[in-house]
Amino acid sequence: MRIAKYLVLSCVLQAGLAWSEQPTAPVSIQAPAAELKVEILSPTPGQFLPGDNRRVVVDGGASNIGGVRHLDLMFVLDSSKSLYRTDPDNYLDAGTTGLIENLHAKSDIQIGVVSFDFEARLLQPLTADRPTAIKALANLDRDGGTDIADGITTALAELEANARPGSSRAIMLFTDGRSSERKARLAMEQAAVSGVAIHTLQLGNDEDGTEILREIAAGTGGSFIQVTDPAGLPQAFLDLRTTGVDAVALKVNDGALIPASLAGGSFSAPVVLKPGENRIVAIATGLDGSTASAEILVNSGPPNCAALEVEAFRNGLPTAFLDERSIQLVVDASRSMWGRMDGEPKMAVAKQTLLQASSQFPGHSRLALRAYGNSSASEERNCNDSALLVDFGRNNHADLETAIQKLQPRGQTPLAYALSQAGEDFRQIDGDKAVVLVTDGIESCGGDPVAEASRLRDQGVAIHVIGFGMGSSLDEDSASLDAIAQAGNGRFFMAGSAEELKHALAGTVGTPIRIYDGVRLVASSVLGSDKPILLPEGQYLVELDTSPPQELAVSLVPGEKLTLTLEKQDWELNERQQRQTVGYTPCPADVADAALAGR
Repeated sequence: MRIAKYLVLSCVLQAGLAWSEQPTAPVSIQAPAAELKVEILSPTPGQFLPGDNRRVVVDGGASNIGGVRHLDLMFVLDSSKSLYRTDPDNYLDAGTTGLIENLHAKSDIQIGVVSFDFEARLLQPLTADRPTAIKALANLDRDGGTDIADGITTALAELEANARPGSSRAIMLFTDGRSSERKARLAMEQAAVSGVAIHTLQLGNDEDGTEILREIAAGTGGSFIQVTDPAGLPQAFLDLRTTGVDAVALKVNDGALIPASLAGGSFSAPVVLKPGENRIVAIATGLDGSTASAEILVNSGPPNCAALEVEAFRNGLPTAFLDERSIQLVVDASRSMWGRMDGEPKMAVAKQTLLQASSQFPGHSRLALRAYGNSSASEERNCNDSALLVDFGRNNHADLETAIQKLQPRGQTPLAYALSQAGEDFRQIDGDKAVVLVTDGIESCGGDPVAEASRLRDQGVAIHVIGFGMGSSLDEDSASLDAIAQAGNGRFFMAGSAEELKHALAGTVGTPIRIYDGVRLVASSVLGSDKPILLPEGQYLVELDTSPPQELAVSLVPGEKLTLTLEKQDWELNERQQRQTVGYTPCPADVADAALAGR
């Protein structure tokens, strides 16, 4: 039946040639203009990769025949009877299967299979299912002659019907023989017009077959490989450059070139990143010697955090607390405050910082100032040396500043007595009450400041303690001061500089803020702090320790700063949120560990 079909076709072709008034001029075929493209697909530009000196795998695509993300590849395989002689051990099956199995796991490739002898058959339409494609390639029938042109046109029809828009389209043509050169050239021209590269692989050394296969490859921008020993077919298939790319190399920052593995237009290679920003460059080289590159910037290090800033206003003025509050500063003016810090007496540093802080306290707050060790010389051992220098009042900043300026370090450190006197000062005061104790030492008069702090707590007065200009937070003196704060239901801070004292003062008087992830407390701060709260991406509940407590839901996005503004006008509290893109904000170590562990 096939012989009869080809006799008829031969007669028709001869009749067509006899009818033409002039012979057809030879067609000059030239490979279509190619544009080498390369793209890094993973990691993505701007991605943050947790961990320092992180080893990551860079994946991407490169092509000289179309898009870089998708490859649609048709195997067009000779299944003529002559293969029984030229490839008796079926190395063709091993070669095609090996090529598919070595394609990069992340490569986005569709594979179709056409076999041809006297005529072509579509054995497998384009599919991303690689095992299905391998099954179609196995055990091809070996019968009949060799019609290369029919194999090419059948594959072109499948690509036209089912290839993806913008894909690289290639044909892998294998044969051990030759066929009609005229028809093969016409099929080649059709492939060139369609932008399909044909890679040809010849088994054997038939000179006429070599000539037409070279011509088909050159005319479509493909490559030609010749194998004389069938045992070389598996490696020959692996050596195919189906998208016209010869090699891809990677470079990180100013490092050396790193060769990437290349299969089916997809490349892959592991690289090592340094902490911080990294520039990754992929450099592709085409079979024609052209080059192209692509680059991305990624960051290695702690995860990217979101920043949360909470600010408050009362009657249009900034405030560190929203409720009515009475605060008494109890300041150490004992002899030890003559000790030096940053080249200055500690008392001078404390005065300067207290003056700045007092001017920033809201006008609606009631402030008072008590000092100890300010009146009597140390040698007098006056353990009752504590005086209320400024009584509670609103808008009394000028009085506070005058009293602070007059402080002179002289005497002992009667902490317990000063706290007991503070308790008396609060007897007639209602509402939210707190003592802020600023000291550089511990009790020197034999009193029990922890017991006095407990009594104040029972009166509803919180005791916050700032250890100023002391040693380590782990030493015995610091532990004694911390015990006072704990007994007084307050907070303990260590301050070794003016800036730290400023932050500590804000931490003692500001309205406490707690951040919850579900029911888990993940962060805390105070109103008035100028340090944003850094957290991983997520949904959080912000709780303010007001009366009654305020609860506000926020959504945090890495690389953004969310400013949560609270405005209290008389008794009405309003809230607004404002977002600002700030870029990469590395999470602190403890937050980063929680983020990497999945929170």
